[in-house]
Amino acid sequence: MKRYLPFVIIAAVLVAAVSAGFLMFRSSQPQSSTTQTLAGGSGATPGAAISKGAVLIDEFGDYQCPPCGALHPILKTLKTEYGDRIQIAFHHFPLTQIHSHALEASYAAAAAGLQGKFWQMHDLLYESQSTWSQVGDSRPILINYAHQIGLDIPRFTRDMDGLQVVTLIKEDERRANEAGVTSTPTVFINGQLIPNENLTTEGLRKEVNQRLPVSP
Repeated sequence: MKRYLPFVIIAAVLVAAVSAGFLMFRSSQPQSSTTQTLAGGSGATPGAAISKGAVLIDEFGDYQCPPCGALHPILKTLKTEYGDRIQIAFHHFPLTQIHSHALEASYAAAAAGLQGKFWQMHDLLYESQSTWSQVGDSRPILINYAHQIGLDIPRFTRDMDGLQVVTLIKEDERRANEAGVTSTPTVFINGQLIPNENLTTEGLRKEVNQRLPVSP
């Protein structure tokens, strides 16, 4: 055993060095979003890269929140106007203390995202907010929405209750807490908090224009 001890020690040191190097590499990389990033008008995969020169709008939202519902068409209008010059990332921040169906709606959107249809579910939830948010049991309505956008329903229902979806939502909540988010909607543009009074079409258009690269 003594004969092999130096080799064991060397191997342990090498493993520790490689592990440390990997952790340093991870910490030096930009932290990708756990939610989908909107690029070119359709949902991309989680952590999609931000286009060079694009203005990034991060929204922390709650699907049962009426002001979030009012912001939704404004962001869609901006996306239509600016195209690839802006990208939008939605981060789940369900206010479960006041909105009884918010968490389940986030689970539905995240589960749809696992089948590549996050934005379809996202839009449907906001555009029909007054329907599902007023019922006693929202699950049947959410499953019906999954039917409407063509999801695999058995997989959707499994994913809604699965660890991966729960982890995605908790990660967004952690991000929100780290950023000091306490209410919805909360919007950051290129990492800067936008005052609530500027969350209008004209206000956000002005904020975006201030950050767009100047054409040569």
